[in-house]
Amino acid sequence: MKRWEVVRSSLLSDIGAGAFEKGRLPGDLVLAERFGVNRHTVRNAIKALESEGALRVQHGVGTFVAEDFVSHKLDTDPRFTYKLLGQNKSVKREILSVAQVSAGPEIAKHLKIAPSALVTEVKSISFINDWPLATGAAYHPADRVPGLAAAFEGSNSFTAALKRCGIAKYKRKWTRITARRPTQQETQLLRISSSSPVFYETNVDVTPDGAPIKYAFGVIRSDRYEYLIEADS
Repeated sequence: MKRWEVVRSSLLSDIGAGAFEKGRLPGDLVLAERFGVNRHTVRNAIKALESEGALRVQHGVGTFVAEDFVSHKLDTDPRFTYKLLGQNKSVKREILSVAQVSAGPEIAKHLKIAPSALVTEVKSISFINDWPLATGAAYHPADRVPGLAAAFEGSNSFTAALKRCGIAKYKRKWTRITARRPTQQETQLLRISSSSPVFYETNVDVTPDGAPIKYAFGVIRSDRYEYLIEADS
């Protein structure tokens, strides 16, 4: 790994941890001394983070953390909104629709239910500082999570709705991430162009005894988002 990449990685970890007071980075000389590199190396790292959308450089003013950028640590905790709140960001989710539908083959396979069994489909969109960040749908087996549709009344929280249905504990079993171009509907919801790549994430959540209670997919803006995987996680 090149020196500027090491600096970039370290700064990105600091951004995710909210380490910079009022979101402002120290000057180039301070950072160069901290990392034991020259100013040119620091500037290369900052330039890379700016192009990724993690930083905003205001010439003559300073370098600031972009409030609409999210660093998501992948682990067994599925509470996405909770993690973003830990980064001192304004986060909200809007439930677009809740309906009972028949499970398709892919959904049935991951939820380990019979094909065409009833599932509760929940479509939603998430915002970070009023900017659309992600949209997608989650599918819950109707027999394992009874009353879920009613549980969402007055709430935009998956955790709160599941708790109302008697499921207080659950964890992420797996997450799969790929990339693709957005559909026309996704470009409208996320306010991006059709040429902007998006992350496409699928995942499964299970109860402590291993029973699948959710299969979901999400389409996420790649210019405002990164996945963080730590070796000791």
